[in-house]
Amino acid sequence: MRGKILNALLARMKTDERLFFLTGDMGINLVEPIEEAFPKRFLNVGIAEQNLIGVAAGLCNLGFLPVVYTISNFLIHRCLEQIRDDIVLHENKVILLGTSAGFDNAPLGPTHHIVDEWGMLKGLPGIDVYATSSVEFAEKALDLVIAREKSAYIRIAKGTPSIPGADGDFLYLEGGKGAPLLVSYGSLVQECLKAKQSRPDLGVLVMNKIHALDAAKLSPLFAKHDRVLVVEDHFPTTGLYASVCQLAVEQGLRLAVEPVAPQGYSLKVGQSSDFYHKLFALDAAGILDRLTRSPPKR
Repeated sequence: MRGKILNALLARMKTDERLFFLTGDMGINLVEPIEEAFPKRFLNVGIAEQNLIGVAAGLCNLGFLPVVYTISNFLIHRCLEQIRDDIVLHENKVILLGTSAGFDNAPLGPTHHIVDEWGMLKGLPGIDVYATSSVEFAEKALDLVIAREKSAYIRIAKGTPSIPGADGDFLYLEGGKGAPLLVSYGSLVQECLKAKQSRPDLGVLVMNKIHALDAAKLSPLFAKHDRVLVVEDHFPTTGLYASVCQLAVEQGLRLAVEPVAPQGYSLKVGQSSDFYHKLFALDAAGILDRLTRSPPKR
């Protein structure tokens, strides 16, 4: 996913002189082509992520559209104050690229498990949040966010599948009438698709834009279902589950909405994201098991 987005950026920089690429000493063996092609629009600030955001804001004042790339926890957790003060308050447009989402950095432990970051951005006005939930979206994500007015955070996940047609904000894969709907983003989309293979009646909503939600377009899709499971590698209290609940209340939808998500940090050691997906029942087996239980009362 990282390679597809950075290759798309390189191509776009050839025709859009506003674009300026910044990295916090990340992307070795991926970003060198950008540096070689555009040395005057490339800067590695080193392991100084807060400065990374400050420099990006300064470049906005010079007329550039900065694209900032590093690991998600360093980009969001470490730089939240700078994002708020330097980007949001001054209405600067910056594109934030965060890699290693969810449990992608499984062996590194909870300091590198990115399960709480994008929810922090939901409280800040002026930033849209996207997740690479398909190969098709990764190839078009930059063009999409460049064309829109707001700053954007793109949450780049590993292991996302190819899903023809999933190159926009969302893709609805219809199921049987009245069947449950699985809503997901990032690498967990593939677990939802595996669950659908076992139960073809399930509907699946593949989300590439996870904040802010388009209520006018999504409400009619939710209304086709009585039960919705939001499957995500992020805490539900500030993640997509909370957003779907808010949308349902504001739109007057009678939905039984359930989170399938990590309920806390884990100190258990796992060598891959699959370990944590199974631990928190985020895999296809866990999703199918959840569907055997009675839904919450609406």
